[in-house]
Amino acid sequence: MPKILVVEDDLRGRYLVCEVLRTEGYQVVEASDGAEALEIVLTERVNLVITDLVMPKLNGFEFLEQLHSISPQMPVIFITGYLSVVRGKTLTQDVAEIIRKPFEFEALRSAVKRALTASARA
Repeated sequence: MPKILVVEDDLRGRYLVCEVLRTEGYQVVEASDGAEALEIVLTERVNLVITDLVMPKLNGFEFLEQLHSISPQMPVIFITGYLSVVRGKTLTQDVAEIIRKPFEFEALRSAVKRALTASARA
């Protein structure tokens, strides 16, 4: 089963996302910020990253840039309540999807399946 890294500074939000993914049968690794997530990516094989945008230490954009320098083909899903910030950036080729908070768990499940399927084809 694919391993998914969830990067979210909000403990409750991270817990909920991880539990949804675990009930779908995925292996899940958690990080509370981008710096911690980079350490995980360097030491573990991960198939997909789901990350918040606004976080301490490394925000989502900074994390994405460093992640793709390590693993250029890594699929990434942004989960954010700050779409206005995202609209100012060109992300179409850098992320698989952007999910707006608050979101339905079915939207998360669907986005994960699409990202993993597309990554498997690449």
